[in-house]
Amino acid sequence: METNEIKILNPQDVEMELNKSAIEHRDADFSGKILPNLSLAERHLDYGLNLNNATITGNVFLADLEVNGNVNFENAAIMGSMFFGRGKIIGNLTLNKVTVGQSINLVGLNITGFLTLEQAKVFGFVSLTKAVVLSDINCRKIEIMDYSQSDLVIKGDLYFKSAQINGLLDITESTISGMVNLDSALIRKNFIAQNAFIGDNLLLKDAIIIGGVDLLGIPPEKIIQ
Repeated sequence: METNEIKILNPQDVEMELNKSAIEHRDADFSGKILPNLSLAERHLDYGLNLNNATITGNVFLADLEVNGNVNFENAAIMGSMFFGRGKIIGNLTLNKVTVGQSINLVGLNITGFLTLEQAKVFGFVSLTKAVVLSDINCRKIEIMDYSQSDLVIKGDLYFKSAQINGLLDITESTISGMVNLDSALIRKNFIAQNAFIGDNLLLKDAIIIGGVDLLGIPPEKIIQ
């Protein structure tokens, strides 16, 4: 009886694919692969990263990573946390339907294209504090839930504090167990939050929203301006 061995990529496998993709002038392809973790901090990649349908059994650590291309984690499962702070993507960041076990931190990330988190499921917080996104942010139907382990509880908050969004921000029909914080954020187009469930409050203090604001379905007592 034949058995199909499941291959888990090690760091050498990852480096081999990064080098091969650069030589072949294409995105590094880890789609459908299993990785124990992914650590590419302080690197520069001349092409994009494709982790569509990948499984990372640990953490994703991409601090100060610069990518000249798109980054795709659509349908990926990350058992630990995802940190992509202070880096730069010359392209788009796709996190549609991603599942993350212990928070997404994109603090200070610069994205020249769009960011999409539609139908993502995250335990812990999602932070875009001080991030700069030159197109739209789509968080439609995102689910952000508290993360708890023993005595540790991380609230399921969504942060856009001091972020700059040159397009629109859409959190329509999202489910956020904690708060949504737009303190001092700049949104150059619309902010749409139709029928979003927010467990705590929606903080709009000192936010600048140049386009329209649609808060249909959000109780007025949850909105703090």
